[in-house]
Amino acid sequence: MLNTMFRPLRFLSLQARKPTGLFGQYVMTRIFNSVNADLNSFVKETLGLKINDNILEIGFGPGRLINDMAGIITEGVIEGIDFSDTMLSQASKLNKYYISIGTVKLQKGECSNLPYDNETFDKLCSVNTLYFWNEPDKYFQEMFRVLKNGGKIVIGFRDAKQMKLLNLSKDIFNTYSLDEVIDLLSNSGFSNSHIVKKNGKQLRSYCAVAIKPMAQ
Repeated sequence: MLNTMFRPLRFLSLQARKPTGLFGQYVMTRIFNSVNADLNSFVKETLGLKINDNILEIGFGPGRLINDMAGIITEGVIEGIDFSDTMLSQASKLNKYYISIGTVKLQKGECSNLPYDNETFDKLCSVNTLYFWNEPDKYFQEMFRVLKNGGKIVIGFRDAKQMKLLNLSKDIFNTYSLDEVIDLLSNSGFSNSHIVKKNGKQLRSYCAVAIKPMAQ
C-alpha cells in the first residue's frame, strides 16, 4: 500500500526533471507553461534584452521563454540546450518559425558539459532547473566558461521554503536557500551576485543575478 501511494509522486517528480513520452509531451508541457509563466516573465524582464544579444537558455523545456525572447532578439541568436527528447520536440514545434530564420537554435545535450566555445554568449538563463543538478558547481563553472566577459547570468528559481511546501520527491529535487544560490554563483567566479524577487499569482519568484567579470 505504501509503495502504491508514493508511485504517482515519484513519477511526477521524475517527469518534472526529464519529461518523456506522451505524458511529458502533453501533461508536463501544460504544467510547465502554467507553473513557470510568472517566473519566465520575470527572468525575461531581469535579463534586460537587447536586439543583438546572443543568449543561451539551459533546460528550455517546452520553449516558451525562448519564444518570448525571440520576439525581441531580431539581430542576435537564442540558443537552447535540454536533455529531454520530448522537450526538444515540443520547443522545436513552438519555435519553428524562429528556427527557420536562424534566430533560434535548439539542441539536445547534457548541461554540465556544454557544447559551446568559451565566451560565446552575452547572457545566459535557466528557469526551475537548479533543483535537478546533482553537482551544481559543475553547471555554474560551465556557464561561467561560455559567457563573455561582462556577460550576465539569470537563474530563475523558488527557494527552499517554497519548495518544501510542494509535494515533491526529495531524492529528485534539491532545494536551496537564497544565500546558497548566491554562494554557488560567487564560488564559480561570478561577481555582483544578488537576488531579486517578485510576487506572482501562485508563488514568489526569485532570480539570482550575476556578472562574469571583465578580464584583467
